[in-house]
Amino acid sequence: MNYPPVRYLVLWLTTACNLSCLYCYRREDDHAVMSKEVARTALFLAAQSGLPFHVQLAGGEPTLEPGMIEFVGRTVREARWPATLAVQTNGTLWERDMIELCRQHNIAIGVSLDGPPDVQDALRGMSGATFRSLSLFEKERMPVRVTTVLSSANARRLRDLVFALSGFDNIRGIGFDPLVMSGGAQKKPELLPSPEAVHAGIQDFMEVLEQMKSCHNIPFEWREMQVVRRAISEKGTARPYCHACRGESMAVHPNGQVYPCGQTIGDHEMAAGTVDAVDWTKLHTCYEGFKLNGNCSSCPLENHCPGECPSRLRYNNGIVPPAMCTIYRTIAENITGKYSRRSNP
Repeated sequence: MNYPPVRYLVLWLTTACNLSCLYCYRREDDHAVMSKEVARTALFLAAQSGLPFHVQLAGGEPTLEPGMIEFVGRTVREARWPATLAVQTNGTLWERDMIELCRQHNIAIGVSLDGPPDVQDALRGMSGATFRSLSLFEKERMPVRVTTVLSSANARRLRDLVFALSGFDNIRGIGFDPLVMSGGAQKKPELLPSPEAVHAGIQDFMEVLEQMKSCHNIPFEWREMQVVRRAISEKGTARPYCHACRGESMAVHPNGQVYPCGQTIGDHEMAAGTVDAVDWTKLHTCYEGFKLNGNCSSCPLENHCPGECPSRLRYNNGIVPPAMCTIYRTIAENITGKYSRRSNP
C-alpha cells in the first residue's frame, strides 16, 4: 500500500521544561532527551520521499538541548534536503549564540506568548525572561512568530496582546491555539474560554490591530485572519486544517515512539510504533473523519470553513461550540459585514 509522505515532522528534543505552565500539555514528568540516532532516523523517514517537508523542534523546552538543535540543523542542511526548520520555544533561555545557531542553519523561531507580562506570568511564568528575549531578537534582527494559547485567562485581554507586540518590529506573525483539554489542562476546566469571551476578545483584537496598523505600520500578520480571507475568496471545498488531517504528519517522542502530531505525544492510545517500526496505517488514518461541526448553516464560511485541529477535536470532544468555530465566525462576519457588536457568537 502506498502511504502519504511525511511532510511535517515534529521532533520533541526533550520532555523537560523550565516552566510550569498552568495548563501544561505534557503527560509525563520524566526528563527524556532525544538521541542523535532517533533524530537521524526520523529525519531520513521524512526525507525519503524527496518532497519538501517541515521540521518542527519542540518539547518540553527544546532550547534546553542546544546541541540537538545544532545537530538537526546541521544534518538537514548538509544533506541539502528540501526542508524548512523551526523551533517552538517559551523564549526564556535565549542568548546571542543560540540566535546565531538558528541563523546559521536557517531555523525559524516561534515564541509561545499568552499576553502582556501579567498574563504571561499568571499562565506560564518568567515573563521578564521572555520579553527580554523578544527584545534580543529585535536587536539581532531575528524575525519571530508568536503563538498564543487562548483560554479564559486571556480571551478578554487580547487587545492588550496587540499593544504588547506592537513595540517589536521583528514579529512577523501571530496565531491563536484554543486550549486543548489534555495533560495538565484536564485538571483546569475553568480555563476553557466561553464563546462570549472568545467572540468579544477576537472582535477587540481585530479592532485594535487595525487601528495600530494604520498608525504604526505593524509588520505582523494574523494567521486566522489570513485563512478566513482565503476561504472567503476561494469559496471552494474546505482544505484540510493541517498535515495530520491528510496523514502527512509524524511526531517523535525522545524515546523514538511515533505519534500523528505533537499534541498527541505521550497518549498511548495514539502511538503508532517507533521510528524503527512505524505503524504507517495507524499514523496515516487515525484522523480520518474528524470535522469541525458548528452552527454552519448561518455562518458565512458554510461549506468552505478552514477547519480545526483534529487533536483538539479529539480531546475537547463534547465542548460546544468549539472556540475555533467562534474565532472563524467572528472574523468572517466582520469581513462580510454580517457582524453586529451585540450579536451572539
